[in-house]
Amino acid sequence: MNKGWNRWDTVILLLGLVPLAFAWTVYDRLPDMIPSHYGLNGQPDDYSDKFVFILMMSAFNLGLPFLMKWMPAMDPRRENYRKFSRFYELFRVVITLFLSGLFTMILLESLGYPIEISKVVMVGVGLLWMVIGNYLGQVRSNWFFGIKLPWTLESDEVWRRTHRISGGVWMGAGLFILLSSFLPPSVAVWTVMISVAGSVLVPVVYSYLLFQKLNDHT
Repeated sequence: MNKGWNRWDTVILLLGLVPLAFAWTVYDRLPDMIPSHYGLNGQPDDYSDKFVFILMMSAFNLGLPFLMKWMPAMDPRRENYRKFSRFYELFRVVITLFLSGLFTMILLESLGYPIEISKVVMVGVGLLWMVIGNYLGQVRSNWFFGIKLPWTLESDEVWRRTHRISGGVWMGAGLFILLSSFLPPSVAVWTVMISVAGSVLVPVVYSYLLFQKLNDHT
């Protein structure tokens, strides 16, 4: 993968700077304390000083995708990233878009706009899950990105088949999470939790059983 600056980095930088620029534009209108955490009922249950909030969100929003840029260089299987580099770069952009959107929505809610952050999160996470699921089958064995378990890392066949099956699971889970935004909060929280748990547990169980099956035949 290209370690130098590329067009993806430019897109990520611009996306990450948009909410920061907006935050400073409306800084004087923002309340002194901004919600920094939301409970299962969708209501804020913790607050941060607005300057600290903007600083931390901006650092995370820009720091995570650029950290991801350098992670392949530390991976013993770095050459495999070339086989799914387009998705890897796309994911960096998508995660920046998700964080920038969430950052902006929290600021707008703090300004008094009628925004339900819980619904924003469900829509965002649902779409994110579906994007990941759509491309998951392209991901090749590595130590940082994908379904990294002892048995998937040991066998390329287990890795390949697990990620191919898991792609459909993640797309289905993402759709359920997305649709949860239309449900009452008391129901939506369970739908989201079950969807997320399923997208984690199904690949784990499937990959382990597949690994055992392949080993029994050797």
